[in-house]
Amino acid sequence: MGEKARTVSASCVEMAEIVQPMDINIHGSIFGGHLMSLVDKAGGIAACRHSGTSVVTLSVDHLAFKNPAPVGTILSIKASVNRVFRTSMEAGVRVIGWKAGSDEETLICRAYITYVAVDEAKKPIPVRPIVPETSDQIRRWEEAGRRREARLALVSSLEERR
Repeated sequence: MGEKARTVSASCVEMAEIVQPMDINIHGSIFGGHLMSLVDKAGGIAACRHSGTSVVTLSVDHLAFKNPAPVGTILSIKASVNRVFRTSMEAGVRVIGWKAGSDEETLICRAYITYVAVDEAKKPIPVRPIVPETSDQIRRWEEAGRRREARLALVSSLEERR
């Protein structure tokens, strides 16, 4: 590892997408799976940017669809790394939508995804630390630790049932 810590803001990624007719379900809104793909892509890029290496998706702790995004909705997908553990890191992703010509923004979804940094052989490797700078980043850093504890407890509980 040995690399210097980086700030949360150094991992920030923002992507834009427009909902096309081929992206919608029978209800006229973006397919959940398509939106999940965009969320995973943005989170993965943020994790890659922070770690400086390839990453793989380990888990999705939370992905909540808040509002529909019909055809023509412009999506702003923002992601950043919330916290680094040893070889893994949690990215938070937020998707906002709006219609062209409107200033009204709508929260489309939020997600927390865990990524693992890997080497060329796809083996986990340590990730440099992350430094939260703002009160919001510190809150997200603390919450990421609680989500990790809950995730590990759930995994342990599920393994005990086998």
